[in-house]
Amino acid sequence: MKKRIQLQHTGSSGKGRTPRPRTGDHCPANGWWAPLDDEATPHFITEGSIMPPANGTPMSWKLVIGQPRQVQRPSHDFPPRGFALDSI
Repeated sequence: MKKRIQLQHTGSSGKGRTPRPRTGDHCPANGWWAPLDDEATPHFITEGSIMPPANGTPMSWKLVIGQPRQVQRPSHDFPPRGFALDSI
């Protein structure tokens, strides 16, 4: 079994480059990953999962879209303002 090293979710490795895991390596971060030669077909891969082959061929993967850095607030108020369980 390969040793799993936790990524600090900075979006890059210590050398300022984004990680390029190969098939069989552990995925360093959650996100949409695409093969280097075919960015049109991304796959969502979770952190710690084994990077799969693409079309049966081992290859390097590129992080296309990582997890969102901000949480979006809903545009509605729930429960509505002024609502109280005592008023039911």
